[in-house]
Amino acid sequence: MKKWSWWVLFAGLIALIAFLAYKLLYQPDLKNRGAALEELLHQVPAGGKDLAELVVTNYKEYRGNAVRWSAAYFGCLFGSAFLSTLAGVVLKWEHWADRPALKNDLAASFAAASALLITISTMGNFGRVWEANRTAASAMENLAYEILKPEMAADRSAIVEKIRQINEARTAEILGRAAPSRPKVSGQPEGAQ
Repeated sequence: MKKWSWWVLFAGLIALIAFLAYKLLYQPDLKNRGAALEELLHQVPAGGKDLAELVVTNYKEYRGNAVRWSAAYFGCLFGSAFLSTLAGVVLKWEHWADRPALKNDLAASFAAASALLITISTMGNFGRVWEANRTAASAMENLAYEILKPEMAADRSAIVEKIRQINEARTAEILGRAAPSRPKVSGQPEGAQ
């Protein structure tokens, strides 16, 4: 294979990764997440609509955060695996047997980038932040469904307290502190609080 074709292949691979990252982070169907909750807003008993809108807004924020942190977390994990594998492959390429310095430089660069991705992901606690946002989004979604109950919609202070508890638990999980127990939302299994 000609020398320039390797660079074209490499540039194409980088462009594909960038395109996939863009689609993941900015895909149009993210706007459709929580579509059922939008419909729920039309069914909320009188007096609870403003709190239901607050819950849906929080849900969308947490769900969007979960998607972005998931992309960062898994992007770092899979990117690191890809780069470390590529480092090994570069060292074995016979095509560059006459250019050992280039092979070594590329392999070392890929290995260093791989280590850097794992370090950034670990030090930034990307996995924990992703899980905290995903869990908070789920709790907000369940709370939104609970607001449909006439007795629940009438108890504004209970709804506000549950929103506060969900936010507090999310923050504690992100910071790595012992999270206070999440409010029990009806229909939620005991372990999913």
